[in-house]
Amino acid sequence: MIEKISVKKLTKFYGSFKALSNVSFSVNEGEVFGLIGPNGAGKSTTMRSMLNFIFPSSGNIQINGLDSKLDYLKIRSLIGYLPGEFTTYENMTGSEYLKHILYLRKMPDKEKYAKKLAKNFDLDLNKKAKNLSKGNKQKIGIIQAFCHEPDILILDEPTSGLDPLKQQVFDDLILEYKQKGRTIFISSHVLPEVEMLCDRVAIIKDGKIVAENTMSKLKSMTMNRFEVVFKKEIKEKSFGKSIGVKNIMKSGEKYIFDIEGDVNRFIKKITENKVTSFKSIEPDLEEIFLSFYKKGKKNAK
Repeated sequence: MIEKISVKKLTKFYGSFKALSNVSFSVNEGEVFGLIGPNGAGKSTTMRSMLNFIFPSSGNIQINGLDSKLDYLKIRSLIGYLPGEFTTYENMTGSEYLKHILYLRKMPDKEKYAKKLAKNFDLDLNKKAKNLSKGNKQKIGIIQAFCHEPDILILDEPTSGLDPLKQQVFDDLILEYKQKGRTIFISSHVLPEVEMLCDRVAIIKDGKIVAENTMSKLKSMTMNRFEVVFKKEIKEKSFGKSIGVKNIMKSGEKYIFDIEGDVNRFIKKITENKVTSFKSIEPDLEEIFLSFYKKGKKNAK
């Protein structure tokens, strides 16, 4: 696999405040990589450091084999970037702004593709930005990141302000670029979207990467969840911490058990009762995120 993005031991101080601490990850060619975390965790700081918009205190960043400090102008010319708080020139129309961006990139021939993207997003390019809603301004931001068909995309909260239909248009665009072998780095708070689009995910908290892996591996690292239907009502107190039961939820006839550690003790215990049905429930990304976030809080105490 060809490594397109490499971040090693990235640390950033603002005075005495450490915003990032030894952040490391890599993104391979053709991969969609997601960075998630609560507000203030360090997502935007990481992305701005990658593009040298802010200077890292220490660490090494390479994009397409280029050094982020020495070759930042080359890097910016070859990537598509959408900042978290995208702004455009208020008195320019969408068409004028995109023509301007493509002129700066010396790619005026990509205007036809930009118009195609605008049509897909149902965006009127003849309106001035000051007359556009937040969602429509965000569409311009997405289009300016994609319109030159870059090999690498770095996108900070890309679907912020978009309605569900346009979020689907964006998701389809990401999958199209992935099929073309492009490399995509996404920071997002829309966890179901990250789960659907991303090959690998990193969770950042308080400036540190607390987990980074494929979705399947992250799921295996979190709590096990089982749905059980018993023939007769059970005594919930008999399913305690001694067999790894962290939590029990009852919904009608169904019992939902959250299990930590070895599940064999739990399975042995439930077979002492007559079981009508038993199935494992995979956690979604939101549950995984909350699991690692809570672990971080416990470790901090």
